[in-house]
Amino acid sequence: MNHGLTLGVFGVLVVAMLAIIIRAGRRTRTAGDFWAAGRGIGSAQNGLAVAGDFMSAGTFLGTVGLIFLTGFDGTLILLAALFSFLPVLFLLAERLRNSGAYTLADVLSLRFRGEAVRGSAAVNTLVVSFFYLFAQLVGAGTLLQALSGLSFTTAVLITGAFMTVYVTLGGMLGATWVMIVKALLLVVAALVLTGAVLAHAGWDFGGLLHTAASRTPAGDAIRGPGLLLPHGHAIDQTDIVSYGLVYMLGTAGLPHVLVRFFTVRDGHTARRSLGWAIGVMGVFFGLIVVIGFGARALLNSAAAKEASAAGGNLVAPILARELAGGAGSAWGDISLAVISGVAFLTILAVVSGLLLSASGAVAHDLWTGSLHRNSPKAARQEPAVARVTAIGMGVLATLGTCAIGSGRNITFLLGLAFLVAASANLPVVLLTLFWKRFTARGAVFGLLGGLLVSIVVIALSPTWLHDNAVIKLDYPAVISIPAGFLIAWLATVLGRTRPDPAAWESMSVRTQLGVAPEPAEVPART
Repeated sequence: MNHGLTLGVFGVLVVAMLAIIIRAGRRTRTAGDFWAAGRGIGSAQNGLAVAGDFMSAGTFLGTVGLIFLTGFDGTLILLAALFSFLPVLFLLAERLRNSGAYTLADVLSLRFRGEAVRGSAAVNTLVVSFFYLFAQLVGAGTLLQALSGLSFTTAVLITGAFMTVYVTLGGMLGATWVMIVKALLLVVAALVLTGAVLAHAGWDFGGLLHTAASRTPAGDAIRGPGLLLPHGHAIDQTDIVSYGLVYMLGTAGLPHVLVRFFTVRDGHTARRSLGWAIGVMGVFFGLIVVIGFGARALLNSAAAKEASAAGGNLVAPILARELAGGAGSAWGDISLAVISGVAFLTILAVVSGLLLSASGAVAHDLWTGSLHRNSPKAARQEPAVARVTAIGMGVLATLGTCAIGSGRNITFLLGLAFLVAASANLPVVLLTLFWKRFTARGAVFGLLGGLLVSIVVIALSPTWLHDNAVIKLDYPAVISIPAGFLIAWLATVLGRTRPDPAAWESMSVRTQLGVAPEPAEVPART
C-alpha cells in the first residue's frame, strides 16, 4: 500500500474542504448564521446534507464489508437506515422547521419555559453527541492508521484538529456544504465502482450473485438471512425486532440529524428535503449492495483474504485497487488512495456535524438559554462563545478518544447513542408535540429517566458484559424505548404540575403553521 500517495490524496481533499469552510465562514456573522445557516438552505441541498450524515464511512466501508462477509444480512442495515426517516418525514420535519428553533432544547422550550427542561435536553444532546463522536473518531483513527501508516493517536489528533477547525470557522453553513460535497463525492465513487463491477460481470447481476456464492465458505447461504443476525429462537427474534427499533426510531432522536431541518426556509422545504435525502440514499444503498457482492465475486483469494483480515472495512478500497490494475500498479494505487480519501472525508464531515451539535448544547442552550435567560447581549455573543466552546469540546473529544484507544467496543458507543436518542429524546419530543396533557415534569423525567435506562440496559447486555450479560438482548431497545415513554407518562399523570393550555395552543400554532404566537400567549416561566 502506497502510504505517501494515500496521505497526499487525503491532504488535497482536506484542503479543498477547508477552502469551502473559509468561504462559508465569511458569510457567518450572527447566531442564526452559525446555528441554522441563515435558514437559507434549499430542499435539494439540505436533502444531500441529511443523506450525507448517513452516507458515512460506516456505510461506504463498513456495510460493503458486512455484505462481503455476510451477504444478505448486511443489506438489512441499509433498509433500516432508509425506514428510519419515515417517522421524521411524517411526524417531525415540518413541525421542527416551523418551530423556528436552533436546537432540540429550543423546540421543547416553546412549550416548557423552565431551565430544567432546557438543561435536561442539553445534557442528553451532549451524551448522544459525545458517544457518537467517540465512536466516529475511533473509527477515523483506525481507518487512517490502516491506510496511511500513522499511529492511532496521531490519526485521531489529525482528525480532531481538522474537525475543530471546520466547526470553528464555518458553523452550520460550512458543515452543510461539506456534507453536500462529500455526499456527491460518495455517490460518484460508488457509481464508478458499481459500473466497473457490473462491466466485469457482463452486466449480469444474477450471475454476479451466483459467482459470489461460489467464492465464499458459506455458499448459497450468503444470499439469504442468518449469517449476521441471530435466528431460530424466540430471544433471537426479539433481538432482531429490537435491532430494527434502534435504527427505526433512533434516527428521529439524534440531535445532529434533527438540527438539519432548522436550516431550511420553511416547513414545506423541510419535508421536501427528506424526499431528496431518501431518494439519494436509496440510490447509494443500491450501489453499495452491488459493490459488496461484487467484491466477493471478483476479488481473488489473496485480495479477499486481505480484505477479510481488516474486518471487511477495507473491502471497497481494495476492490477499487484490484479493478484498476491490482497491487503495485500505478492506477491501482491511485484508485485505492482516492477511495480511501473520500472515505476519510466522510468521517471528517460527520464528526464536524456532531461537534456542532454538542457545542450548540453548551453555547446556545446552557450559556444563552439558561445562564443568561436569552438576554440580547448573550445572543450577540453566542457565535464567539460557540467557537470557543467548539475548540474546548473538540480538544476534549480528541483526547478522550486517544484515551479510549482503538481496542474498545465501538458498537457499544454507537448503540448507546442510538438508544439514548430513541429512549430519551424521541418520547419527549413526540409527547411535547402531540400530547396536550404533557407537563414540564414529564419532560424532565422522560429525558433524564430515558438516559439512565438506556445506559443501564446497555451496561447489562452482551454488548458490554458478553457471556455474563443479565439482559440477553444485544440490542435491548424493546426494553428502553417503552420505558422512556412510560417514565414520561407516569411523571406527568402522577405529578402535581398541571398542563398549561395556553402553552399547548401557542406551540401548536407555531409548529403547525409556522406562525409566531402572540406575546400574551407565551406561558409564564415556571
